Amino acid sequence: MGTQDGAGGHGYDVGEFFRWVQALAVRGDPRMEPLGDLAPAFESGIAALAGSVRRSIWHMTFRPTWSEVRMARPLADASRRTGIDGRYVTDRVTSARLPVLASHHHPYFRHHPVHAPLLVVDARRVYVGAPPGHELAGSVWTSTAPQVVGGAVRAFDAVWRAAVDPHPGDTAPFTRRMVEIAFHLTDGASDREIARAIGVSERTVSAEVAELIRRLGARNRSHAIALIGDAGP
Repeated sequence: MGTQDGAGGHGYDVGEFFRWVQALAVRGDPRMEPLGDLAPAFESGIAALAGSVRRSIWHMTFRPTWSEVRMARPLADASRRTGIDGRYVTDRVTSARLPVLASHHHPYFRHHPVHAPLLVVDARRVYVGAPPGHELAGSVWTSTAPQVVGGAVRAFDAVWRAAVDPHPGDTAPFTRRMVEIAFHLTDGASDREIARAIGVSERTVSAEVAELIRRLGARNRSHAIALIGDAGP
Protein backbone atom coordinates (compact mmCIF):
# COMPACT_ATOMS: atom_id res chain seq x y z
CA MET A 1 0.00 0.00 0.00
CA GLY A 2 1.12 3.54 -0.73
CA THR A 3 1.73 6.41 1.61
CA GLN A 4 0.08 9.28 -0.25
CA ASP A 5 -2.07 11.72 1.65
CA GLY A 6 -5.60 10.36 1.94
CA ALA A 7 -6.73 11.80 5.25
CA GLY A 8 -5.79 15.37 5.93
CA GLY A 9 -2.06 15.51 5.31
CA HIS A 10 -0.75 12.78 7.60
CA GLY A 11 1.04 10.67 5.03
CA TYR A 12 -1.22 7.61 4.81
CA ASP A 13 -3.66 6.83 2.02
CA VAL A 14 -6.77 5.78 3.93
CA GLY A 15 -8.77 5.18 0.77
CA GLU A 16 -6.10 2.84 -0.54
CA PHE A 17 -6.18 0.85 2.70
CA PHE A 18 -9.91 0.28 2.41
CA ARG A 19 -9.68 -0.63 -1.27
CA TRP A 20 -6.96 -3.15 -0.40
CA VAL A 21 -8.84 -4.89 2.42
CA GLN A 22 -12.06 -4.94 0.39
CA ALA A 23 -10.16 -6.55 -2.47
CA LEU A 24 -8.86 -9.17 -0.03
CA ALA A 25 -12.41 -9.80 1.18
CA VAL A 26 -13.87 -10.09 -2.32
CA ARG A 27 -11.34 -12.71 -3.38
CA GLY A 28 -11.69 -14.69 -0.14
CA ASP A 29 -8.21 -14.04 1.20
CA PRO A 30 -7.71 -16.04 4.44
CA ARG A 31 -6.56 -12.89 6.25
CA MET A 32 -10.16 -11.64 6.14
CA GLU A 33 -12.69 -13.81 7.98
CA PRO A 34 -16.27 -13.17 6.76
CA LEU A 35 -18.88 -12.61 9.46
CA GLY A 36 -21.87 -12.02 7.19
CA ASP A 37 -24.30 -9.14 7.56
CA LEU A 38 -23.37 -6.41 10.02
CA ALA A 39 -26.34 -6.49 12.40
CA PRO A 40 -26.54 -10.27 13.02
CA ALA A 41 -22.75 -10.44 13.29
CA PHE A 42 -22.67 -7.98 16.17
CA GLU A 43 -26.02 -8.31 17.93
CA SER A 44 -25.17 -11.66 19.47
CA GLY A 45 -21.59 -10.89 20.49
CA ILE A 46 -21.20 -7.17 20.97
CA ALA A 47 -21.45 -7.29 24.77
CA ALA A 48 -18.70 -9.92 24.95
CA LEU A 49 -16.57 -7.93 22.51
CA ALA A 50 -16.94 -4.77 24.59
CA GLY A 51 -16.09 -6.70 27.75
CA SER A 52 -12.89 -7.98 26.15
CA VAL A 53 -11.45 -4.49 25.57
CA ARG A 54 -8.29 -3.90 27.60
CA ARG A 55 -6.52 -0.89 26.06
CA SER A 56 -8.33 0.79 23.20
CA ILE A 57 -11.45 0.79 21.09
CA TRP A 58 -11.50 2.87 17.90
CA HIS A 59 -14.78 3.00 15.99
CA MET A 60 -15.42 4.63 12.60
CA THR A 61 -18.86 4.49 11.01
CA PHE A 62 -20.73 6.06 8.11
CA ARG A 63 -23.99 7.76 9.16
CA PRO A 64 -25.34 5.17 11.61
CA THR A 65 -29.05 4.75 12.19
CA TRP A 66 -30.40 5.12 15.72
CA SER A 67 -30.96 1.36 15.89
CA GLU A 68 -27.27 0.84 15.05
CA VAL A 69 -26.29 3.34 17.74
CA ARG A 70 -28.41 1.46 20.25
CA MET A 71 -26.89 -1.85 19.19
CA ALA A 72 -23.38 -0.45 19.69
CA ARG A 73 -24.01 0.98 23.16
CA PRO A 74 -21.72 -1.57 24.87
CA LEU A 75 -18.82 -0.23 22.77
CA ALA A 76 -19.53 3.34 23.89
CA ASP A 77 -19.73 2.16 27.50
CA ALA A 78 -16.39 0.37 27.12
CA SER A 79 -14.75 3.51 25.75
CA ARG A 80 -15.62 5.34 28.98
CA ARG A 81 -13.83 2.87 31.22
CA THR A 82 -10.75 4.18 33.02
CA GLY A 83 -7.58 3.63 31.03
CA ILE A 84 -9.33 2.89 27.73
CA ASP A 85 -8.35 4.91 24.67
CA GLY A 86 -11.77 5.40 23.10
CA ARG A 87 -12.22 7.10 19.73
CA TYR A 88 -15.31 7.50 17.58
CA VAL A 89 -15.51 9.07 14.10
CA THR A 90 -18.48 9.65 11.86
CA ASP A 91 -19.34 12.20 9.21
CA ARG A 92 -20.72 15.67 9.94
CA VAL A 93 -24.22 14.88 8.67
CA THR A 94 -24.70 12.37 11.49
CA SER A 95 -24.78 15.06 14.18
CA ALA A 96 -27.55 16.88 12.32
CA ARG A 97 -29.56 13.68 11.87
CA LEU A 98 -28.89 12.23 15.32
CA PRO A 99 -28.13 15.23 17.56
CA VAL A 100 -28.11 13.22 20.77
CA LEU A 101 -25.36 10.93 19.48
CA ALA A 102 -22.55 13.46 19.79
CA SER A 103 -23.45 14.54 23.31
CA HIS A 104 -21.44 12.50 25.78
CA HIS A 105 -22.61 9.14 24.42
CA HIS A 106 -19.13 8.79 22.96
CA PRO A 107 -16.60 10.59 25.19
CA TYR A 108 -14.22 11.09 22.28
CA PHE A 109 -16.25 12.00 19.21
CA ARG A 110 -15.00 13.64 16.01
CA HIS A 111 -16.24 14.40 12.52
CA HIS A 112 -14.51 13.32 9.35
CA PRO A 113 -15.59 11.79 6.02
CA VAL A 114 -15.71 8.01 6.45
CA HIS A 115 -14.64 5.61 3.71
CA ALA A 116 -16.12 2.48 5.30
CA PRO A 117 -17.02 1.09 8.74
CA LEU A 118 -13.99 0.17 10.84
CA LEU A 119 -13.55 -1.08 14.41
CA VAL A 120 -10.09 -1.58 15.91
CA VAL A 121 -9.92 -3.34 19.29
CA ASP A 122 -6.72 -3.15 21.35
CA ALA A 123 -4.75 -2.67 18.10
CA ARG A 124 -4.96 -6.47 17.77
CA ARG A 125 -8.21 -7.21 15.98
CA VAL A 126 -10.09 -5.27 13.33
CA TYR A 127 -13.61 -5.42 11.97
CA VAL A 128 -14.17 -3.77 8.61
CA GLY A 129 -17.24 -3.34 6.45
CA ALA A 130 -17.85 -2.51 2.82
CA PRO A 131 -18.89 1.07 2.04
CA PRO A 132 -22.36 2.09 0.79
CA GLY A 133 -22.73 1.26 -2.87
CA HIS A 134 -20.15 -1.52 -2.79
CA GLU A 135 -21.25 -4.92 -4.11
CA LEU A 136 -20.84 -6.31 -0.58
CA ALA A 137 -22.31 -3.31 1.31
CA GLY A 138 -23.67 -4.39 4.69
CA SER A 139 -21.18 -7.23 5.09
CA VAL A 140 -18.43 -7.30 7.70
CA TRP A 141 -15.10 -9.11 8.07
CA THR A 142 -12.64 -9.51 10.92
CA SER A 143 -8.89 -9.98 10.95
CA THR A 144 -5.95 -10.36 13.31
CA ALA A 145 -3.38 -10.53 10.48
CA PRO A 146 -0.54 -8.13 11.38
CA GLN A 147 -0.53 -6.43 7.98
CA VAL A 148 -4.28 -5.81 8.09
CA VAL A 149 -4.25 -4.66 11.73
CA GLY A 150 -1.24 -2.43 11.17
CA GLY A 151 -2.87 -0.83 8.14
CA ALA A 152 -6.11 -0.30 10.06
CA VAL A 153 -4.30 1.37 12.95
CA ARG A 154 -2.47 3.74 10.60
CA ALA A 155 -5.67 4.48 8.65
CA PHE A 156 -7.68 5.24 11.76
CA ASP A 157 -4.92 7.36 13.26
CA ALA A 158 -4.67 9.41 10.05
CA VAL A 159 -8.42 10.03 10.07
CA TRP A 160 -8.44 10.85 13.79
CA ARG A 161 -5.69 13.44 13.47
CA ALA A 162 -7.54 15.16 10.64
CA ALA A 163 -10.99 14.93 12.27
CA VAL A 164 -12.80 17.82 13.97
CA ASP A 165 -14.29 17.95 17.47
CA PRO A 166 -17.94 19.02 16.97
CA HIS A 167 -18.22 20.31 20.55
CA PRO A 168 -14.92 21.91 21.58
CA GLY A 169 -14.65 22.87 25.23
CA ASP A 170 -17.38 20.45 26.32
CA THR A 171 -20.20 22.45 24.70
CA ALA A 172 -22.32 19.42 23.78
CA PRO A 173 -26.03 20.36 23.70
CA PHE A 174 -27.23 17.39 25.75
CA THR A 175 -25.96 16.00 29.04
CA ARG A 176 -24.88 12.41 29.61
CA ARG A 177 -28.05 11.78 31.63
CA MET A 178 -30.21 13.14 28.81
CA VAL A 179 -28.52 10.77 26.39
CA GLU A 180 -29.24 7.84 28.72
CA ILE A 181 -32.86 8.94 29.05
CA ALA A 182 -33.11 9.25 25.26
CA PHE A 183 -32.22 5.58 24.88
CA HIS A 184 -34.93 4.59 27.36
CA LEU A 185 -37.48 6.86 25.69
CA THR A 186 -36.93 5.20 22.33
CA ASP A 187 -37.36 1.84 24.06
CA GLY A 188 -40.85 3.02 25.06
CA ALA A 189 -40.13 3.32 28.79
CA SER A 190 -42.26 5.45 31.10
CA ASP A 191 -40.76 8.08 33.43
CA ARG A 192 -41.20 5.66 36.34
CA GLU A 193 -39.39 2.88 34.48
CA ILE A 194 -36.59 5.24 33.47
CA ALA A 195 -36.21 6.50 37.03
CA ARG A 196 -35.88 2.95 38.31
CA ALA A 197 -33.37 2.05 35.60
CA ILE A 198 -31.00 4.98 36.13
CA GLY A 199 -31.44 5.40 39.89
CA VAL A 200 -33.02 8.85 40.17
CA SER A 201 -36.44 10.15 41.15
CA GLU A 202 -39.37 10.14 38.76
CA ARG A 203 -39.60 13.91 39.19
CA THR A 204 -35.99 14.25 38.03
CA VAL A 205 -36.71 12.17 34.96
CA SER A 206 -39.80 14.22 34.13
CA ALA A 207 -37.77 17.43 34.36
CA GLU A 208 -34.99 15.98 32.19
CA VAL A 209 -37.48 14.79 29.58
CA ALA A 210 -39.04 18.26 29.46
CA GLU A 211 -35.60 19.82 28.97
CA LEU A 212 -34.70 17.24 26.33
CA ILE A 213 -37.91 18.11 24.46
CA ARG A 214 -37.05 21.82 24.68
CA ARG A 215 -33.48 21.40 23.45
CA LEU A 216 -34.60 19.22 20.56
CA GLY A 217 -37.19 21.82 19.56
CA ALA A 218 -39.82 19.09 19.70
CA ARG A 219 -43.56 19.67 20.03
CA ASN A 220 -44.08 16.96 22.62
CA ARG A 221 -42.71 13.67 23.94
CA SER A 222 -43.71 11.65 20.87
CA HIS A 223 -42.16 14.19 18.54
CA ALA A 224 -38.96 14.16 20.63
CA ILE A 225 -38.74 10.38 20.33
CA ALA A 226 -39.16 10.66 16.56
CA LEU A 227 -36.43 13.32 16.37
CA ILE A 228 -34.04 11.31 18.51
CA GLY A 229 -34.36 8.38 16.14
CA ASP A 230 -34.29 10.52 12.98
CA ALA A 231 -37.88 9.61 12.21
CA GLY A 232 -39.53 13.03 12.33
CA PRO A 233 -39.40 16.39 10.56
